[in-house]
Amino acid sequence: MTGATATTRVAPAAQTGRGRLFGWMVLAVVLAGALVYGVVDDGGVADPGDRSRNLAESVACPVCDGQSVADSDSDAAGFIRARIDELIADGASDAEIRDELAAAYGEDVLLTPGRSGVSSLVWALPVAALVAAFAGLVVAFRRWR
Repeated sequence: MTGATATTRVAPAAQTGRGRLFGWMVLAVVLAGALVYGVVDDGGVADPGDRSRNLAESVACPVCDGQSVADSDSDAAGFIRARIDELIADGASDAEIRDELAAAYGEDVLLTPGRSGVSSLVWALPVAALVAAFAGLVVAFRRWR
């Protein structure tokens, strides 16, 4: 009977370790799924008015200090908003519109960095820092026990 009692006392400890591992795996899968969903989901097809507003918010006014084209009342901002509307009506993609505006006014007119080359580090480094911080916390908590 003592052997049976010892076996039942050992089994819950083994199950607890497996349960913790399973919990961490579930957390990792949920986190990865949320990140993939956040990156991939574009909210569906936007109507031309929404596209125009979103693009205007991502382009800096060339004559204003710190304002987007969407927020500025200057003539230059009005011209850029009209040009964005024309390009949308012509069927240009958002990337094509941003490229044309950058070619006309310079790369500094874009308020959001590109997602390729060196500027992709702006998007990747915060995620890498978050993962490193989380891993550091896991290591610290394991040592703390």
